[in-house]
Amino acid sequence: ADATREEWEIRRDELKANGDGHFRSKAYQPAIQAYADALQLDPTNHIILSNKSAAHLANGEKSKALHDARKCVEHSDGKWSKGHTRLAAAMMSLGRYGEAADAYSTVLNELDPNNEVAKRGLEDCRKKEQHLREEKERELRKMQEVLDQQKKAEKEAQEEKETKTKNDNSDEGEEGD
Repeated sequence: ADATREEWEIRRDELKANGDGHFRSKAYQPAIQAYADALQLDPTNHIILSNKSAAHLANGEKSKALHDARKCVEHSDGKWSKGHTRLAAAMMSLGRYGEAADAYSTVLNELDPNNEVAKRGLEDCRKKEQHLREEKERELRKMQEVLDQQKKAEKEAQEEKETKTKNDNSDEGEEGD
């Protein structure tokens, strides 16, 4: 079988397999390096780009994961569901839930209506967006309470000052007698 394949293809596949092994054992940095080396031989390979994106994400490198996921989608002509779910996962990790939801929706509406990863991901996006809205509402309520307390304190201080001024003025009038 290898007789019909070019040497570079064999080497690329060895590097990819090496990266996959590192990834499975949670050695993300060596996995990323192996995928990068494989991409030197085949820069538009969407599967290797996808795996490299996953390794970056697992290694906490969210922006790099997003970069590789975008390239993966681009080089698969947008027709590979997994590329879009990688893109969505990277978007979610960056807190970009609306964009992640769009990527999951693309999978469900255009590519694979039964894709479980996309269904769960879309649901997670909606929950996180709802949670964010609730957080913002809570923060706004707290800020309003603080403002209300400040206004009340300022008003009380002003009233106290006016009362003191009145008392001082009435005290002055009594001294003349």
